[in-house]
Amino acid sequence: MSSLSFYPPETNGGTLTSWIPVGTTFPSPSGCESLYWSVVVGTLAVWDPGYGIVVDSNVKCLPPAVTTWWDQGRLGVDTLTRVSLGPITCPSDYTTGTTMIQNQFSTFVACCPTNYTFIQIEDQGTTGECSSEVPAGMVITYAIRNLAESWYITSTSYTTATQAWGIPVNGYNIAPQTTFSSTTSTSATSSTTSTLATSSTVVIPPATNTPQPSSGLSTGAKVGIGVGVAFLALALGALIVFLFVQRKRKSVTNGRELASNLKSENNRPFLIQERINELEGREMDELEGRGLPAEIDSTH
Repeated sequence: MSSLSFYPPETNGGTLTSWIPVGTTFPSPSGCESLYWSVVVGTLAVWDPGYGIVVDSNVKCLPPAVTTWWDQGRLGVDTLTRVSLGPITCPSDYTTGTTMIQNQFSTFVACCPTNYTFIQIEDQGTTGECSSEVPAGMVITYAIRNLAESWYITSTSYTTATQAWGIPVNGYNIAPQTTFSSTTSTSATSSTTSTLATSSTVVIPPATNTPQPSSGLSTGAKVGIGVGVAFLALALGALIVFLFVQRKRKSVTNGRELASNLKSENNRPFLIQERINELEGREMDELEGRGLPAEIDSTH
């Protein structure tokens, strides 16, 4: 990684996890690949940070962060605290044994010494993750304890190929923090801050559909508005008809008053004649059944 970054502590199931970064490739001194020791009788281990703690304090084969992580059991039996590595870059004499995507944000990285084969994930402080073989007949030098529990250096060779365990470097890469927000017509809300990962294995969050702009009205509200508009139109139509009828009645009334005030030449009031409609709608004159009088024949 180009720069050192830190993850904040987190609590899971009552256990506090503190993160220590391994941000750059750590240059190991030459000879670390042959510094074997036997903590458990009959087992050979190499690249163990413990070697520099109890055998030779001048040996620094791995970053201090890895020493703290691998040997955190030496800090005491405290199950409420835990040290993890992250973000992580494999040391210069290590290669990536495996990576596993934990979720859309976090990737687990396991590093093994060069020329060692990844076997399976083990907890820190436990061998069995990275394996190699010491050829038969090869003379090796390693550290072992005597009966007084003091460490000393000795040499030996094996008649058959013997398994050797390389100490792994395991950690996590978590994507940088990202905040998503959305806005509605009445309020603005922010989504939960998510921790996203940055690692050699790129973790891409799942795609989401981009929300389309909203008019701010629900379907029910739109239907209600449509019904209201239709009702208003009917009410306005009824009002117009009512006003028209009232105006017509007023006009007839005014006509009657005007006629009653008018008088003929002999000082008699005019009679108002109205048309009467039958039920069938046929119009009738005042004197039904009589036509216009015929003119007198000019021959008479």
